[in-house]
Amino acid sequence: MNTERKPLGVLLEERGLIRNQHVKYALQEQKVTGEKMGEVLERMGFVTQFDVASLVADQAGIRYLDVDRVVPDKEALRVFNKNLCVKNDFLPIKLHEDHVEVVSAATNPEMLIQTIQRHSASSKPPILHQGERRKIQQAIQHYYYFLENPIEKLIEKEIAQATLMPDSAQNLDSLLSHMFTLAIRYRTSDIHIRPGPLSIAIAFRIDGMMHPMFSLNRSLMRLVATIKMRAKMDLAEQRKPQDGRFSITVLDMGYDVRVSTLVCPHGENVVMRILPRDIGVKGLGELGFEASDVERLRQLFNEPYGIVLLTGPTGSGKTTTLYAGIQAQDVIGKNVLTVENPIEYQIPSIRQTEVNVKSGYGFANAIPHFLRHDPDIIMLGEIRDEDTARTALIAAETGHVVLSTLHTNDVFGAIPRLLSLGVSHVMLADSLLGVVSQRLVRRICSNCKESYAPTNEERAILGDHELTTLYRGRGCDSCNETGYIGRVPIYEIWRISEEVTASLARGETMDRIISLAKQGDYNDIRSIAVGKVLTGETTSDELIRILGRGASRSQTRNSADDQIT
Repeated sequence: MNTERKPLGVLLEERGLIRNQHVKYALQEQKVTGEKMGEVLERMGFVTQFDVASLVADQAGIRYLDVDRVVPDKEALRVFNKNLCVKNDFLPIKLHEDHVEVVSAATNPEMLIQTIQRHSASSKPPILHQGERRKIQQAIQHYYYFLENPIEKLIEKEIAQATLMPDSAQNLDSLLSHMFTLAIRYRTSDIHIRPGPLSIAIAFRIDGMMHPMFSLNRSLMRLVATIKMRAKMDLAEQRKPQDGRFSITVLDMGYDVRVSTLVCPHGENVVMRILPRDIGVKGLGELGFEASDVERLRQLFNEPYGIVLLTGPTGSGKTTTLYAGIQAQDVIGKNVLTVENPIEYQIPSIRQTEVNVKSGYGFANAIPHFLRHDPDIIMLGEIRDEDTARTALIAAETGHVVLSTLHTNDVFGAIPRLLSLGVSHVMLADSLLGVVSQRLVRRICSNCKESYAPTNEERAILGDHELTTLYRGRGCDSCNETGYIGRVPIYEIWRISEEVTASLARGETMDRIISLAKQGDYNDIRSIAVGKVLTGETTSDELIRILGRGASRSQTRNSADDQIT
């Protein structure tokens, strides 16, 4: 096709993902850095790798494939060596009788097809899927390492050797390193070390759920000392909680590890949160928002002034959604300033700062400094106290867009929460643009996904009596027998209408405000969750686990709920 020969910048501009000013800015950067156009656009946060990969897939007439949702067959991996895959930007994912299936980021598909056929001795050309280069390169390192290194056996060997020498003063660095490698394999967010009277239980939090992994002999309590040494904690202090942090590199990827200890009857409990560094910002569509809701969110984030709040529990993806909202805007034509704890995604085209408690730099006192830097958009990591709430809304009232997160159970909880922090009804009415509340449900493993006939209870919960088929994961090696890989958001979006603004300014009850909201631009979280169950993204079990069996909280609120924060 002729369109395939157009420069990438032109194609992205035609699709409406960037403007001409982004191309001009990228060309200026390109002269200095020597990077490719796509690399500059991605690094600056103008587009995501998903944007580029899906565009290339459309132009080439092939399918886009999210590498994060694919677990390759071991047989397919063994056909090729790792160096060949790294050099040619492809990951083998499935081996058929006469051809192989791969996901690729190659710039020359014809040459790649020849290379794959030559090395696989296939009678037919391979089936190519398009993916993001960064993800493919990381996946190559990941899967080939675990193909050649049985990490569970390495851990068993370390445990056995350490247990034979219970009185040794030697630290357990090697065991800890293997533990991190196993955690990365299973996409673990937190490692829990929980001493008991007879053993030490090691558990991983994977996709929001706790999974017991293995147990250690009590004689290996020195593992806690090893962790505290790395995190620069006081080894002698075993009477009160401590916090620390350190960095690790696993399979050429950098991670920050935040460590917290808690004194329990049988020893110090340790939780290590694993935070990947140098991860790219995802777009709203890539995160899992429905196409119609992506446009609603774009419009909300692109208002000229006011405050937009993301609510939900810790670990529900609020900050990730805020970054996606920023990425959807014209960051070249706007001055974007952030204060975060910590900085989770680095975007060169915006100005980012990090909370520093020791020096007295926090969310609240960052805003006065920001206002002297001529901002258009201010992002606060979290509103948690009265000073932050007031300064954030003052900034929103004075012609700035303020984006932040708030811990409430649903969108309607944001108003009583802010009122409890000393914000007036009038200030809220003047500033509040909208609230998004979200949770994360586990996504069905594509490798072991199967259909089944729903039960009568499921039909009643989903509210669809014509329902004949649902989906679940039966469990396999790819998903560690859980039936799930990764997570997807379920959410509710509430854009504040003129009627709600007037009602809020008059100080009317939450019942009245909720009634008006449901007549306007609002969708409830349960309907989104049901939709994802019906389309086979998640299961009815996940819907029940996250939202319960009955109506959503926003549908059953009473006056007492309005005071809960």
